Amino acid sequence: MDGRLELRRRQREAVDAAVFALETPPGGIPDEGLRTQVVAAPGSGKTLVAYEVARRLEPRGRVLVLVPTLDLLTQTVAKWRQYGMTGPAVAVCSLDRDPESRTYLADELDVRCTTNPLRLALWAGSGPATVFATYASPVGNPGRRPTGDTEQDEEDQEAAEERAVAGVLQRALAGAFGQKLGGFGLAVVDEAHRTAGLASKPWAVIHDNTRIPADRRLYLTATPRIWETAAAGGEEGEALVASMDDETVFGKPAFTYPLGQAIEEGVLAGFEIDVLEIRDPAPLGDGASLEERRGARLGAIRAATLAHMETAGVVSLLSFHARTQEALSFARGLPDAAAELRAAGRFPGQVWGEWLCGLHPASHRRAVLDQIAGGVDAEGRKTEFRILATCRLLGEGTDITGRCGLDGVLFADVRSSPVDIVQTVGRALRQQPDEGKTARLLVPVLLTEEDEGRDMAATAAFEPLVTILRALRSFDPRIVERLTLRPSGRRRGAPEDVLAADPAGDHREDQGDRESQEAEPTGEHGEGAELAVLRFSRRGRDAEQIARLVRTRVLRPESTAWLTGLEAVRVFVAEQGHANVPYTATVHLGDQDVTYPVGRWAAEQRRIWRAGDLADWRTELLAEEGFVFDPRDRAFAEFLDVCALYYAEHHTLAAPRDAVLAGVAVGERLHQARKPGGLGKKPDRAASRRRRLEAIDPDWNPDWPISWQRHWAKARWLLSQGATLAELRPGVSFGGDDIGTWLAEQPAAWHTLAPGQQRRLTELGLRPAAATAPAPTVVPAGATRWEINLAAARQFKAREGHLRVPRAHTETVTDTEGREHHIRLGVFRSNTRTHHKTAQQTAGVFRSNTRTHHKKQKLTPEQTREAAEIELLA
Repeated sequence: MDGRLELRRRQREAVDAAVFALETPPGGIPDEGLRTQVVAAPGSGKTLVAYEVARRLEPRGRVLVLVPTLDLLTQTVAKWRQYGMTGPAVAVCSLDRDPESRTYLADELDVRCTTNPLRLALWAGSGPATVFATYASPVGNPGRRPTGDTEQDEEDQEAAEERAVAGVLQRALAGAFGQKLGGFGLAVVDEAHRTAGLASKPWAVIHDNTRIPADRRLYLTATPRIWETAAAGGEEGEALVASMDDETVFGKPAFTYPLGQAIEEGVLAGFEIDVLEIRDPAPLGDGASLEERRGARLGAIRAATLAHMETAGVVSLLSFHARTQEALSFARGLPDAAAELRAAGRFPGQVWGEWLCGLHPASHRRAVLDQIAGGVDAEGRKTEFRILATCRLLGEGTDITGRCGLDGVLFADVRSSPVDIVQTVGRALRQQPDEGKTARLLVPVLLTEEDEGRDMAATAAFEPLVTILRALRSFDPRIVERLTLRPSGRRRGAPEDVLAADPAGDHREDQGDRESQEAEPTGEHGEGAELAVLRFSRRGRDAEQIARLVRTRVLRPESTAWLTGLEAVRVFVAEQGHANVPYTATVHLGDQDVTYPVGRWAAEQRRIWRAGDLADWRTELLAEEGFVFDPRDRAFAEFLDVCALYYAEHHTLAAPRDAVLAGVAVGERLHQARKPGGLGKKPDRAASRRRRLEAIDPDWNPDWPISWQRHWAKARWLLSQGATLAELRPGVSFGGDDIGTWLAEQPAAWHTLAPGQQRRLTELGLRPAAATAPAPTVVPAGATRWEINLAAARQFKAREGHLRVPRAHTETVTDTEGREHHIRLGVFRSNTRTHHKTAQQTAGVFRSNTRTHHKKQKLTPEQTREAAEIELLA
């Protein structure tokens, strides 16, 4: 590569940064190659930056340049030749439907075109060469001409991606018949945001160094992140469409040149957003068909646009549409619309109108673009007003340059891809050096009678404006943050700072920074454009309204569905006097008395809040209304009231599971609360609930059996009321529990109790029984399993004074020959009692009480009698 051009300061900085990031490190080129990004505003010269990086890093090597479209490929090749590229170049494209472009590449630019992998390997296989290709070249998507219909094109593209196979570039790199394309020293990926997304997408092969080998990758984009509006009713107001944050794929940004800075330095044009507020001529419900409504609305937008062009001094516009038919209709209806306005004395100028879509030949497209940029019609006559209607045509990197250029863009329909909208905005902001242009972004808003006077933040009609503001935020968040408002009719004077007018906003932290930024001279000559001005066609829109719209729909995006739900909560609070919205609640909204299911909406917000996914600002907005985020907290508070009543009556919360008070299953509720996670999954909430229960009864959840705690609490209360231990003999009951028997058993079981239990018994005045260890039980050698189990039970009762055996307890007995038998006494007791009850229920059919006898023997009447004698069945 040869040739050098004079670069602007920011371009030199970008080249130096990218070259530094892609220089060979001491350890050599890693297997995945070196990668970096240059993020720069549209029209700031990324193509020149890429050429200069390639010239410095690979002056005699192989360079791959990837772009999304054939039109951009032709434009990029022409620019690289203009910049000084003199070496061999190959374009991976056929251009069968565009012979003029093929001739232009071959004859004027000396670039050979092919879609044959063998020819590509032969022409660029070794030695210095530059290969230009589209993203489709690495994969073999079946070719298809665009229809111009947004939805159909996108569906067909998705189907083509599913059929993707290895493309021309991959096959050339793999080699065949002795011809193989060598790897590249540098791969330039222009408009790289198009390659972001799922790794399974066919275009993601561009990032795979094993399939497209390149020592270095340079990713270029103006929009590393692009947002779009979420579906209606969606939980969030926007979704991230493309993101280049993954540094393992795209590398670290070596240089960033935001849109706001480019405007301040005069590289790009400043702009105004002109909101055309139009009364909707065909609102829903008027009986008109979909096509009739579209036609009526398109006519209203056409008339409002022409009237605005005359009053605002706008001469040339690019009209953006989502459907080919609407672009055609809009353009062909311009003369009649102008004539109607002229008859009313409102529009004196002559209008040139044309339309373009992907079906037009490239030669026709170039001719029409030259006409609008040059200010002439097809016969070369000068035109006063010019509008070019397009449908997804002028995408990434396409320049519209000429004597007159382009004044702005009309967004007649914003239902298309956010990427297309972002790129269309970029077309309007380009300008010639020192042109001093102010671009105009026209955004029609169709308002129904019901929309009049409503808060803009909750009105769906302003979604087109929100979409454009989000597109601008994709370029540079500062654009929207520093938005200023200039009312209709005011051309001069100090504009209002929209965000500063927001009474709910907090801008104290960055106010000083913003003032210092505004005070600094901008641009290489100390001159710069105002970043962004917002103008409404009707009077009465103040900065506070705009600030709410920007805050809730752009900076902190909210869907209109969510804001409508918030409005419904306000109505519910006004009607009911509280914000504990039940699931079945409904309210009436608006003058049309529409029933809104505010209860279901509130339930969804609570679900998101419990998951920890409800945005902080949404939580704040709901909290301002007193919204009850967790009705269970309210229910838990009511449960605590019942617990307090139960404690007042029973002097403990160690309630049996079947305890019920005031219609509340207090025993079962407490049982569930004692389980792990029973007080809630969130630690803070669980700790708070635990403290509230402990305030009623510190021993509500003891480390020992609930039954033991209940008996102790009742014994303590009886003693506090004047009873004595001598009076509390076996048989004395309180609240259904035999307190006397329980007290009599505690001294013998003392050594089996936890220290906390022993301490509580001491408080009652009890002491452990004298240490008289009973003689160990000895069973005859050859005793049956039943006899051994029964002996173990007798031994435990003699030692402990009871047979409340923990299930996991093992008791050891010895036979006359000295052999030890380890009996799982807790399991034996449990099984025996269970089988006894079952036998009673099945008319005397007894089951085995041990695992050994379970299948082979039955519990005999004698065994039943022996078990009953020692209270094993109690």
